[in-house]
Parts: sequence; C-alpha cells; structure tokens
Amino acid sequence: MQFNELFKTPVFKTFDDSWLHLDKKCDPIINDLIKKHSKDKIKPNSYHSDNLWTYPDFLDFSKHILNMSWSFLSKLGYDLDGRSPLLTELWVQEFPKEGGYHDIHVHGNNHVSGFYFLKCSDKTSFPLFHDPRPGKIMTDLRLKDKKQISYGQHQIKYNVKPGDLYLFPSYLPHSYMSHKGKEKFRFIHFNMQCVLSDNITKTE
Repeated sequence: MQFNELFKTPVFKTFDDSWLHLDKKCDPIINDLIKKHSKDKIKPNSYHSDNLWTYPDFLDFSKHILNMSWSFLSKLGYDLDGRSPLLTELWVQEFPKEGGYHDIHVHGNNHVSGFYFLKCSDKTSFPLFHDPRPGKIMTDLRLKDKKQISYGQHQIKYNVKPGDLYLFPSYLPHSYMSHKGKEKFRFIHFNMQCVLSDNITKTE
C-alpha cells in the first residue's frame, strides 16, 4: 500500500535572538500609539505601527526578512528567475493590556508572510494556523482527539518565545487567541511579494 502526502503547507520556524534589541527600538513607537488611543472608550485589538522600514534602526532587519523570504520561496521549488523580492508591509504590534486578538485572515496579493516575536510567554496570546483548503472545511468530520496533531486537524497552535521567527505562505489563514493581558505581547509582522524585476525598475 502506498501512502502519499499531497499538497502540504510549509511553515518555517527558527530561533534568532540577534534581533531582540529591536524591542527597545519599538518602545517609543508603541508608547506613542498607546498615548494616541488613551482616550478611546474601546481599545483597539492591537496597537499597530506604520511600516518600520521608515525607521533607520529597522533597515537591516528589513533586508534580513527579504533574504529569508526569498530563500523560503526558493526552498519551496519556485522559479525566481526574472523576479525580485518586495517587502510590502513590516509593522510592530502590541496587544493592549485590556486584551487583544486577531480574527482568522490571510494577506492577499503577497507570497510570504511571517512573525518575529519580541515579547511573549505562556501567559500571552499565541498564533493559530488554520487549514487553507476550503474543500476540507466543507466536509470536515469530528476528530477523535482534538489535542492530537493529525491529518484531520483544522488548526494548529504554536507556543512562542522571544526570538522566534516564522515564515509561511501568505495564503495560509492565521489568527491570534484572545490576550488576557497578564504580560506584554509584542511581535513584528511582515509580508513579502515576489514581483517581476521589470516592475521594480519601472517604479524607481
């Protein structure tokens, strides 16, 4: 009997604490956002910055993410000749102490998405990845054991720590569990698009 695994969804995870110094660089950015929303009756789901590449301290990290995302696509077997990596979004988020969350979503018109975690623990929120196959969702069955990772699983939880870096295809739905605010939860989120090199030349 032959048992094949078809159309698997890759999630790349590594630990790299060489960028954790950026956490302090994010402090004034987050503090300004908290101050901006201080009079809001309803706090935002997360404090969300502008693109970080506008800050000189984040330029090296931006380049690193581009290189990592490019290598990730190459590892997946894509032909990248005539194309170039374009970082479309790079922002820091912190969930408010009153609680925060992100509903399930994807990042359209991108190829690689990812997270770099700055503040987190077993008392904070965490990412959930959801099965991207609508056909499976339409016909899903009840699982024998929801805690056991199996082929029938429809979502996967990751416990994260500061320095964890994740890369995944942008079509992969993801969300964040409700944050109880016992400790701070902060991460950098990013999206990358693989574009035709001619397009970059024309826009410069």
